[in-house]
Amino acid sequence: MTVGDMRQGNNAPRQPASHASSGESAEADGARPSWISTFIPKTANGEPLPPEMRLEQMRMLVESQKLPVPYAFPLLMVPYVACFAQYIAWYWLAVPVVLVLLANWVNRKTMLDFVATHPTVDNIREWERRFAATALFFAFSVSSTALFLWVPGNVLLQSFVLTALLLVLAPLALITSCYMPSFYASTIPIGGTTVLRLVSYGDLIHIALAAVLVMFTILLAQLTARLNGIMLHSITLREDKSGLIEQLFKAKRESDAARARAEEANRAKSHFLANMSHELRTPLNAIIGFSEVMSSEIFGKHSVPTYKEYAHDINRSGQHLLGLINDVLDLSRIEAGRFQITEEEVDLVQLAEDCRRIVEIRAQAQRVTIVANFGDDLPIVFGDARALRQTWINLLTNAVKFSPPGSEVLMFARMEADGELRFGIHDNGPGIAESEIEKVLHAFTQGASGLAQPGKGSGLGLSIVKGLLAVHGGRFELKSTVGQGTQAECVLPPQRLRARPVIAKRA
Repeated sequence: MTVGDMRQGNNAPRQPASHASSGESAEADGARPSWISTFIPKTANGEPLPPEMRLEQMRMLVESQKLPVPYAFPLLMVPYVACFAQYIAWYWLAVPVVLVLLANWVNRKTMLDFVATHPTVDNIREWERRFAATALFFAFSVSSTALFLWVPGNVLLQSFVLTALLLVLAPLALITSCYMPSFYASTIPIGGTTVLRLVSYGDLIHIALAAVLVMFTILLAQLTARLNGIMLHSITLREDKSGLIEQLFKAKRESDAARARAEEANRAKSHFLANMSHELRTPLNAIIGFSEVMSSEIFGKHSVPTYKEYAHDINRSGQHLLGLINDVLDLSRIEAGRFQITEEEVDLVQLAEDCRRIVEIRAQAQRVTIVANFGDDLPIVFGDARALRQTWINLLTNAVKFSPPGSEVLMFARMEADGELRFGIHDNGPGIAESEIEKVLHAFTQGASGLAQPGKGSGLGLSIVKGLLAVHGGRFELKSTVGQGTQAECVLPPQRLRARPVIAKRA
């Protein structure tokens, strides 16, 4: 129940969408006897409560009547009627006792049948009629004391009878507050009988007492309705909680099923990649090897010079395809969490210099200068040399690829104040828009500058770097401004660093 629902009325719980419409409810109410429809619980806007809510109220009424001594009330009637033994014949005294005992038995049987049959909303009308009839029978059995225990001319005993009837209203209101139809069916006959007896005196004081009793009964009904509204709110909250729990379990089941499908798809992907790796690499190695022999003219010059250019193009395309296959396999292993690293002590600066020499030829071809700025006494990195080498090469290749002729690419490595090691590449290329930075870190995705220069990459380099850093417990940070270059920086945590020995191990 929302706060708005509570402001509309204490007994106005939120109705589930699955219930019948107001038109159907009105039609169903019209099919009921009018004396029952009058007592059907209503919301603040006058519509009947949903059947599920009324059924839950009945369950609460049954729970409230689970007393340690089921027939305690009829047993109390025995000493009560004994007070009238010297004024009324015993057979008249036995009548209200038998009626109360019989009403108590009928009420108990109704409650036990309700628990045993586990009623549903399909037969709720039958139980509404049965509960109302049981409450009315019990009320008339109690009210019979005003008829059979009435001693004419004895004001003291008459007041005793009327007082006893009024005292019964309090526990009845408490027990039936969870189900208002039973409250009305129980209290109205008792209150009405008492009012009639008071009015029968005919004098002003008894008529005034009857008026007071009517006002008291109305006030009791309002207080009971308020308590009933609080109970309805509690029921609604409990149903909402049950609904949320059910939704959570449903979401968990769907999540487990989706995860199982994803794991199955991942296994299928891994199996496919493993097979394709073997099937593609075997012919690619032959293509690369033979095309290199042909382009080198080891067995003699080509009769047509164009064949040499074709062989060179074949070799370059094969190398590119082989590198792409290796990147895809590495990325799939990283995403599957099966990328195994071989940890050893690595000199990051020496590794950077080796990678610089590898990319230097391509940089010179594009007239891009690679400069280095490494901090003094950098620690040794305890990690996978192959993964760190691939990180440097991917970053360097990306920077050189998108740097304009005559520009510089900066390689750097330095210690941070918090003990982390930061290294990476700064370039003066076209840069990446802020809205695209997150996008280019995903596999097979490029920024606008990459799309504008087709054939310069597959969009796997940065995603692989990010995965390799994550395997080492580090992180990858990409900062860029359009027209002002890109800063690709890697950060390794302190636990990956070792003090530099006198002679560092070379990668």
